[in-house]
Amino acid sequence: MSMKNQLKKSLPNLPLILRGGMEGIKLLFMALVLKMSLIIPAQATTCAVPPTCKQMGYTMKKADCGGNPVLRCPFALSDDNQVFCGAAAENTSQVVSIGAIVYGDGTVASGVVTDKTPIGVVFDTANRLAVALTDVKKDGTAGSEYMYWSSSYCDTPGLQNCTTTEIPTGTNLTPITCGVDGRLNTNAILASTCNGTTYAATATNNYQPAGCTKDFCKKNKWFLPSIRDLQNIYLQKTQIDASLTLLNSNGATTIGSKYYWSSTEYGNNYAWLFYMNYGYRGNYFKYNSNGYVRPVLAF
Repeated sequence: MSMKNQLKKSLPNLPLILRGGMEGIKLLFMALVLKMSLIIPAQATTCAVPPTCKQMGYTMKKADCGGNPVLRCPFALSDDNQVFCGAAAENTSQVVSIGAIVYGDGTVASGVVTDKTPIGVVFDTANRLAVALTDVKKDGTAGSEYMYWSSSYCDTPGLQNCTTTEIPTGTNLTPITCGVDGRLNTNAILASTCNGTTYAATATNNYQPAGCTKDFCKKNKWFLPSIRDLQNIYLQKTQIDASLTLLNSNGATTIGSKYYWSSTEYGNNYAWLFYMNYGYRGNYFKYNSNGYVRPVLAF
């Protein structure tokens, strides 16, 4: 049947409609649209294949999230092996600035987070180093105790000697480039057999703060700071002590004005010590000079 005949069949009163003026024309137009929709075939519909959990980024395990929110794949809501670890709350974002607080779950915040346990305060943003909340005793527990660097002495194998040519003594705090890696220094001291009992290095290496839930802050991760570390702590002491004061209820104590041992060696029977009262660096006998020890951590 032709289009004309179809229209005649569907619109037998066409002349009457046309005589109705504008309203009639509107009715005619609507009738034509309805008729054409019946003639034109519907478009085919293509069904999309939904993405997999892996394709959407749900590739972590629930155990990997620690204290952070667990976001589950909508297609596998009960599967703990296909999740995404959400970011911590806004106030625990990874703010790495001098005086920021490092927590035992690995997060860093610019202030106190009440539901987390602090373990250190940032003093070196370039190398991501934090100082412990407290000094340590010879056995590695928190507390303040005078101790020798070692019970004997030798030119420690694998440990760079830094003389007054590289590190001038006194309060002229020139940049330090000798013996700067506290972790490597501590490893060399602990491996030595000629220094007798390595009190300072052993104390820091045995330290593990309460609230540490990640591997980065457990025993054997803390170390005796280098003389450069101690100088950086002194230069940033105002900000560091301000944060430590905020954490007083967590057992934190300020850096204050003590003598602190470094892991930087001067020679076979001397090691470098830093005086926090007015920023003095000097070298002292390892085996009959006393100093305090405060661990440092890479986070």
